[in-house]
Order: sequence, then structure tokens, then C-alpha cells
Amino acid sequence: MRMLHRVLPLIVVGSLAGAPAHADGFGEVVVVTHIDIIPDSAGRAPPGALQLLKQFVLDSRQDPGVKYFTLITWAPTSNHFQLLEIFQNSRAFDAHVSAAHTIAFRDNLQQYVGAPYDERLYQPSVR
Repeated sequence: MRMLHRVLPLIVVGSLAGAPAHADGFGEVVVVTHIDIIPDSAGRAPPGALQLLKQFVLDSRQDPGVKYFTLITWAPTSNHFQLLEIFQNSRAFDAHVSAAHTIAFRDNLQQYVGAPYDERLYQPSVR
């Protein structure tokens, strides 16, 4: 028991001094987000949704640690979109997700979405 009292503080201090488990040692973070917008009567995404998506891309490109950020659409439709994002590391991704413009975008997007916001994180397997 005495040994535990001596070792435990060293373990705690050592773990606090080290980097978090999700720290930047893992390299780039690649994100693919699928966004399905409820179409208007002509089967297209409403103009308000398109403007919101485009502005989000422009704002996000200014975030620190963003290497690539673009919006694409699935060719046979005009209301299915993907955000393709590459961040320098998980810290940059975490900062982007908690940025005011990202929170506002996700809140404002809810009125347009027809399916859950589908954000998937990847890491390059070959460098």
C-alpha cells in the first residue's frame, strides 16, 4: 500500500505531462461528411441551403490547420452533398468543430436536412 502512495503521484504527473491519446502524433485527419438536403418542388436544394453550405466552406478554409476544404455534389442529384476536408492534425479538427461558425452552420442547417448529418473521420493509411 505504501508503494502505491509513492508511485501513484508519479503516474499521475507523468500522464499529465504527456500528450493526450488523440494528440497530433497521428498526423492528418481526413473528413468526409454526407449531407442530404430536402429538395424543393423541382427536386433541387433550396437556395438558402446552398448559400449556407458555400459560406461554411469559405469560413472553414480560414480555420488554422485546414489543408483542404471543399463541397462536392453527387452528379445525378442536386440535393446530395459531400464536404471533403483535410486537417493537419486532430487538434486542428477539434478547433474547427468547436469554432463559432461551425456551430452556427450546424444549427442553421437543421431546417434543410433530410437525413442525419453523417461526418466520418479517416486517417491516410499510406503516406
